[in-house]
Amino acid sequence: MDPYASAGVDEEREQDVFARAMRPWLARTKVRSPMVTSITGLASGYFATLMHIPPGPPLALTTDGVGTKILLAREANRWEPIGVDCVANNVNDVICVGAVPLALLDYMAIDRIEEDVLEAVARGLYQGAEEAGIAIPGGEIAQIGAMLAPSAGGPPMLDLVGTAVGALPPGRDPVDGSRVRAGDVILALPSSGLHSNGYSLARRALASLALDSPVPGTGQPLVDALLAPTRVYVRAAEALWEAGVTPRGLAHISGGGLLNLARLAADVSYELDALPPAPPVFALIAEAGRVPPETMYATFNMGTGFCVVVSPAEAPAAVDALESAGEQPVVAGSVTGRPGRFVSIPSAGLLGRGDAFEAVRDTV
Repeated sequence: MDPYASAGVDEEREQDVFARAMRPWLARTKVRSPMVTSITGLASGYFATLMHIPPGPPLALTTDGVGTKILLAREANRWEPIGVDCVANNVNDVICVGAVPLALLDYMAIDRIEEDVLEAVARGLYQGAEEAGIAIPGGEIAQIGAMLAPSAGGPPMLDLVGTAVGALPPGRDPVDGSRVRAGDVILALPSSGLHSNGYSLARRALASLALDSPVPGTGQPLVDALLAPTRVYVRAAEALWEAGVTPRGLAHISGGGLLNLARLAADVSYELDALPPAPPVFALIAEAGRVPPETMYATFNMGTGFCVVVSPAEAPAAVDALESAGEQPVVAGSVTGRPGRFVSIPSAGLLGRGDAFEAVRDTV
């Protein structure tokens, strides 16, 4: 059985059931207001949805939460990181369509009100918003203790979700990856660690280790490695446009790891042969939980938080622009003409498609 599924997250079944049980109903919904001329993105499963309300610019919409990283935040009673995560998870999706993030609304479900916890979450939301250059003009707190298994004697139990809005600047075409071509260059931007994906598997793999135990090779407490906030890539994306670089594809490497490249629209494939180094916490998860490489790479970002696909001619300018924004871009690989949206990682002996990697002797 797949280790991630045995940890309680069956991504394949989730996608299959969504396609059968939910998508047909959602696809039937229609905008009846004459103000809205188009909505795109729902059927494609892309990172964000675009909605156009003339004469204004197309708006980018997305929503995401923090997942079971919240359980570690509760165990450590450290809440600021998940506030940052909530912002980052959403704005990093908004920039994938070429939009500039503008605002985020947050929703928190909690079993009881504790002021210090709410303040810590809000500080994290503020930190993420400052990094992304957005406002958080409102939100909602719902006290639903009966639904969240009330947590008497410890920190509150809560869930945190955000919905972000962005806009396409005048003259900027949407980015969906349809312009990606064979020979294009893939640039990888390092992650800060797990970000906020794969924690059901990580918690299971590391269950026998204390949170204050050191991560081998670093001396860093495990809790610090696991609660490192998700990086915000808004400045990096905008640096590309400001430098005159037109990205052909932008991919937030979140749940599903580097297989997120396959969400780009072009029917091509991606070969990754020089990725940023994976932080040591990933090796610890793999060893402690006996998690095979194909599951690691299909679950975690493995050190890459965002990918940019550019033409070969624009690759040098893109690298310079990203470095000027404080990034350390790695020329990670190239696009191939093979149809099917495969992702190959030759150094790991992996070939992936859809939501899974397989170990192979010879990747293409």
